[in-house]
Amino acid sequence: MDLGRMGEMDEDRSLFGPGRYPDTGPLAVLARLGFLASVTAIIVAVYLPSSMVPRFARSHYLEHFAAFYVALLAALAAMPRGRLRRVASGFVIFATALESSHLLGGAMIEPLVMNWVADLGGLAAAIAPIVVERYRRRFPPTIRTSDEAPPP
Repeated sequence: MDLGRMGEMDEDRSLFGPGRYPDTGPLAVLARLGFLASVTAIIVAVYLPSSMVPRFARSHYLEHFAAFYVALLAALAAMPRGRLRRVASGFVIFATALESSHLLGGAMIEPLVMNWVADLGGLAAAIAPIVVERYRRRFPPTIRTSDEAPPP
């Protein structure tokens, strides 16, 4: 397959063969299970007492960042035909709802805002490479012949 001649919408299908990958294929099912597990883990970690939640990083905010980073990547893998903006918006609403639900229990607002910012940071970090790649696709590669000089 000549990668230099691939169009913008063409894909390299050499890994999965010709045609569209089935929605019930093992990788698709595994992606959906990973998404479900990550969202469930976030919900359980939010509502369990802090003494029962395992610590995997020294920073509480890094844990929030990592949880939402992994959850959004799992969501994008589980919903490959979903629009990036819609999936990300859903996670922003999810993070906002989780953090604001602590207000009903009388929590102070400052730590909740800091947790929410860490959540959104994880979402932004997961989205950034995708957005940059889409931006870079807008600039087609220049094909030079051997007698042309490179631009200064």
